[in-house]
Amino acid sequence: MTYASLDWRAAVHHDGSALYVSNPLPNYGERVQITLRLPIESPVTGVALRSAPDGEQYFSLMQEAYRDATCRYFVAELLITMPVNGYRFRLLTDEGIWHYNQHGIQRSEPLDHFDFKLLANFAAPSWLRDAVFYQIFPDRFYNGDPSNDVPPGAWSVGSFTVQQRIWGEPVMTWKESGNLDFFGGDLVGIAQKLDYLTALGVSALYLNPIFAARSNHRYDVTDFHNIDPYLGGNVALANLRAALDAVNMRMILDVTLNHCGWFNRWFTEAQADANAPTAEYFTFYNHPEHYEMWLGVPSLPKLNYRSMRLREVMYRAADSVLRRWLQPPYRVDGWRLDVANMQGRQGAQQLGHEIGREIRSAVKGDGHDRYLMGENFFDGTPHLQGDELDAVMNYQGFTMPLWRWLGAYDHGAGHYPLTSSVPISAETLAAQWATFRAAVPFVIARQQYNQLDSHDTRRFLSIVQGDKALAKLGAVLMFTYLGVPSVYYGNEIGLAGENDPDNRRCMIWDAAGWDHDLLAHYKRLIALRRQASALCDGGLQHLYADSDLIAYQRQSAAQRLIVIGSRAARETVSVPIWQGGIADGAQFTDLLNGGTYSVQGGALTLSSLSAGAALILEEAR
Repeated sequence: MTYASLDWRAAVHHDGSALYVSNPLPNYGERVQITLRLPIESPVTGVALRSAPDGEQYFSLMQEAYRDATCRYFVAELLITMPVNGYRFRLLTDEGIWHYNQHGIQRSEPLDHFDFKLLANFAAPSWLRDAVFYQIFPDRFYNGDPSNDVPPGAWSVGSFTVQQRIWGEPVMTWKESGNLDFFGGDLVGIAQKLDYLTALGVSALYLNPIFAARSNHRYDVTDFHNIDPYLGGNVALANLRAALDAVNMRMILDVTLNHCGWFNRWFTEAQADANAPTAEYFTFYNHPEHYEMWLGVPSLPKLNYRSMRLREVMYRAADSVLRRWLQPPYRVDGWRLDVANMQGRQGAQQLGHEIGREIRSAVKGDGHDRYLMGENFFDGTPHLQGDELDAVMNYQGFTMPLWRWLGAYDHGAGHYPLTSSVPISAETLAAQWATFRAAVPFVIARQQYNQLDSHDTRRFLSIVQGDKALAKLGAVLMFTYLGVPSVYYGNEIGLAGENDPDNRRCMIWDAAGWDHDLLAHYKRLIALRRQASALCDGGLQHLYADSDLIAYQRQSAAQRLIVIGSRAARETVSVPIWQGGIADGAQFTDLLNGGTYSVQGGALTLSSLSAGAALILEEAR
């Protein structure tokens, strides 16, 4: 085959996986071999590796090391001298110079911001390689010990009083309950359902807040040093840890460093006495009633990180909030930081990056394998450069564009101006995924926490208007995309739900109410994600996007997978994949449906695609 009529630039490729970087996690002083792939028939006559040690650019001429049926491979060494070692490629052709970085190939000189990046001595949690998370909202998962249920009328907040609900009843709105409706789910219940989670195949749990609080969501923490007694208390967490150890399962907890609840002792003492030691934990404008709050909500006073004492009690000291729960007998494996985009930020005082670095140092000092993940619905990439978070909940970098592509769903509808119900194209989907991936080091991108939905959003099945085929396609894309996938409890059995709090319905434990076909689909994908070398260790290359159809490649040294998803029915479609360095005659088998395909003319011809069709094609070796 000749590629003369095709755009050679589409086949230029490098990523941070071991196929292209001899050691993706290097140490200071190490020399790392960098590989660039070019199509054989490209017009490139010379290649240089451009880096910038200590801010001054440096070029290394790359040498062709080998070639195969479709590509040439150029190599050069990069000396690791800085915490973040950026590099890109300079390509010489008869028509001039081209520059290639994580954002793609271009003629103009690019920003260093989108360079490929290697992090020196980076503490990457090794267990994330094949991890699949399961997110649990504790009050709604399983009631394992009815004796610790919140009694009706136990307390009141404003005009609302605690209500004890029967499992499976419709969730009450905030206007009906003030988030004081409790169903009795607890940590004992999670431990009792580990057989179910083990059979599902997940390897890690993310628990929404479990500290003592007054609401069912427990983001209004009253005591960071004690687990809510209505969830079983500290003993129940220690017992859950031991039970998880027995099945080799990890666990991270949800914590709010940005604010606490207005019944927290720190705040009540500060309100009672302007000179109390904890008064500096908050910002009072007119003591005691006018203070800084989270988004203007009086029950959530914002914490003030100008206070060094607050930093000590939250994360610096050995017995601080973040460090205490990392120790025996609890030994949590990391933290999800609530509203991480806001913590430490208050008008003229912008301390987010400063405390972000301090938090990382404190958490990683107690174990490099701790996972530090933050909530961010917007652009979290400034906090993902190797010195703060390991990951964010990847809403903008994965989830939200997928919603817009598959469900024509704009999360801002009803909240923000100028929203739209017009679906985006696959080209736009691929572009947004690529942009957010390009802004972070590859080792961070492969740690990103990817989800279809969460406790803060409409459930995915509702986003796609109950279309199970689209829901299954969304799951395929999540489990095969670069990053760490997570299942929000109940998605695997077909649990639907509108916006908060309807998305926090009780888990269904009567198997007669499950969608068993969807459950089998999830089990298959979870097993694949945990076993497939291309998904655990491989890089990612976008291959094709055409309005209703998207295709990308995941490749490791041991395996090549082509993932194809179509949101609309297509009678026949030709999907070009030659850009992935794939030769004509290559044979692929669909791991989902068993069909076989052969590459001809640089493309795969697919027939009779239904709406929501998904293929995971493995190349024959």
